[in-house]
Amino acid sequence: MNSESNEKIAWVREISTREFGIIIAACDRELLGKVLKYGKIEIKVSERFYGGRLVSENELRYLLEQADVLNLIGIKVIMIAEELGLIHPEAKIYFEDDKGKKIPHSQMHRFQIFY
Repeated sequence: MNSESNEKIAWVREISTREFGIIIAACDRELLGKVLKYGKIEIKVSERFYGGRLVSENELRYLLEQADVLNLIGIKVIMIAEELGLIHPEAKIYFEDDKGKKIPHSQMHRFQIFY
């Protein structure tokens, strides 16, 4: 991805919690409002869950690195999370849009282990 651009590429919702830390839900810009399918399961990439604000790639990278929990959907947002080492390339499932295009979804939870 082109990290020099200020183009808004993703929708991001940021939630700060005491129990889980910073939760980031992010989707590729063009996916907001779409209905995707995984077998018989349908999900709506809803404004309520993902539609916080539009961000550039640089902003997205910063937010992903700060997060304790990620819920991501879309080729661009997941590719960036993989580049940052936050998502393993095999830790995704694929939904399909109305044209049959495969759209990746992944989640990440950062844990701290205390001895």
